[in-house]
Parts: sequence; structure tokens; C-alpha cells
Amino acid sequence: MNVHDKAHELGKALRNSEEYQAFLATKQQLDGDAASKKMVQDFFKKKLTAEYELMAGNPEDKEKSEELQKMYELIMLNPKARDFIHAHMRFQQIAADIYKIIGDAVAEGMDLFGKE
Repeated sequence: MNVHDKAHELGKALRNSEEYQAFLATKQQLDGDAASKKMVQDFFKKKLTAEYELMAGNPEDKEKSEELQKMYELIMLNPKARDFIHAHMRFQQIAADIYKIIGDAVAEGMDLFGKE
């Protein structure tokens, strides 16, 4: 078994998956609506910034969290933005599941800094 061949098979399966196709369809719809696209872009930028700050050890900024919540609520009222966010989340979950499966498969060799 060639691992690279299996990786290419996985890539093809992902490209052809219902979730990825739905993601592409909602992205195309979003791309056709500049206002909705900007709304989603602004939301993701602020969300990523907040996540980076938390990972850096900074305390949660309640004001920014409330702003993100309000942005999310507005997105849910916009069908194109909402559908894109939902399709993105579904596909991201599949990607996370795949990363976990791969990580679990090679975990034994990756425990260099594990418990002694």
C-alpha cells in the first residue's frame, strides 16, 4: 500500500463529498453578494483574532465576545451568509475528524514529550 496513493484517494473523496460540494455551492452564492460576503469575512476576522488572543493566554474580552455574538445573530438572518457558515462548519468538522483519525493512527510515534 502506497500512503501517497491513499492520500490522493482521500483528497478525491473529499472533493467529491456532499459536504464539500455544498460548501462550494454556498461559497459561489456568497461570492455573488458583496454585502453578505463582507459580513462573513468581518465575522471570521474578528473570530480568529479573538481565538488567537485566547491561545496567547489573554483573558476573554467580554465586549468582543458580545460583538461576535451580535454579528453571528445578524449572519443567521441573512440566508446566503447563514448557509455558507453552516456549510463551512460541516466541512470543517469532517476535516477535524480526519485530522483526529490520522493523529490517532500515529499517536504512538508522536509522544516524544508525553508522560515519563
